[in-house]
Amino acid sequence: MSKSNLCYSGSAFASMLSCLALFLFGCCKEDVPPLSEQQPDRLQWVSYTHPAISYTLRYPDIFMAEEEKAGSVFFRYGCGVPVVVRFLDEKEGRRRGAWYGHEPLEDIQLSGRAGKKYIYEHNDGPFSIRTVAYVVPYRGKYLGLEFRTPGELNEVQQHVLASFELKD
Repeated sequence: MSKSNLCYSGSAFASMLSCLALFLFGCCKEDVPPLSEQQPDRLQWVSYTHPAISYTLRYPDIFMAEEEKAGSVFFRYGCGVPVVVRFLDEKEGRRRGAWYGHEPLEDIQLSGRAGKKYIYEHNDGPFSIRTVAYVVPYRGKYLGLEFRTPGELNEVQQHVLASFELKD
């Protein structure tokens, strides 16, 4: 390969990386304060009810709820997703890099149902993020209330967890 072809290949690759970075990071709101600095009592809270899966939770109106066809809901804030509700069977959970295959940390109660708490690194392509998941069996699958956080749940995430309620 000639030197000019190498330069062309390198610049084409750099252009592709730039476009990918713009796509991934250009569509989010970066000028928001860290979620850990938000005080729950100073936020406006709204209810979210999933009609098919029959659960309700309260989340701050600074989040944007984004539903997937498969039943998962992502609650976005800035460039991140601090809260996710997943409704998965084992095959789908393994494909999506959820808690399957990880050891549970402890037994929990979520909306009066026995389940497990997991802490794991959720891998999503080249990126990973520490995830705390509260998982209960539900309607022949598993429902997981996940919090993406570098440490313990912050006050806002704790408020979301406390508000979570399965309807049946």
